[in-house]
Amino acid sequence: MNTFLLDMAAFFARLISLYSFFIWIRIFLSWVNPYPREGSLTYYFALIVDPFLNLFRSKHFRVGILDISPIFAIAVLSLLQSLLKLFSVYGTLRFGWILSLLLQYLWSYGIQIFLMFAIIIMIVRTIATFTGSFALSRIATLADPLMKQVRETFFSRRLVKDTTLALLTLAILIAIYGMLSFILSYLISYAMRIPF
Repeated sequence: MNTFLLDMAAFFARLISLYSFFIWIRIFLSWVNPYPREGSLTYYFALIVDPFLNLFRSKHFRVGILDISPIFAIAVLSLLQSLLKLFSVYGTLRFGWILSLLLQYLWSYGIQIFLMFAIIIMIVRTIATFTGSFALSRIATLADPLMKQVRETFFSRRLVKDTTLALLTLAILIAIYGMLSFILSYLISYAMRIPF
């Protein structure tokens, strides 16, 4: 294998790592200074990073006021970086490695984030149902679609207390998280053993 190609793959992997770091800086600076003025540090990071982030911006990647599109942008860069690192070390890419990486990134940057967010919201909702806290219950309204789904699935013909429904929904989410984590870890290890 041509060492020039391996060196270039390693170089581009490091370059992607640096660019991903710039994206994180841009995210943190946007919290401090959401509307950068020309000449400010945030403005220059926006010039470098925003054209790439704009490829991922969509109303589908918004949760309330929170824009989660940078997570998907970083996931794509991280996947590309991992593929380049593998190529720079082994001089080849196998289908099993690519499939394994795709599954890992699907879990880490997609399913796991959604489930963790849902579990956190359900924890807040459960606390709100037990304490009756108005402030918590306003935040926890994000859990209403999940609780509605559980109510329709398990309790369509009878009334159930909110505390019971919240606890059951939280338990279901935790079980789904554990089950998917186990299944995906098995699939990832199996994909790594694919011989081609």
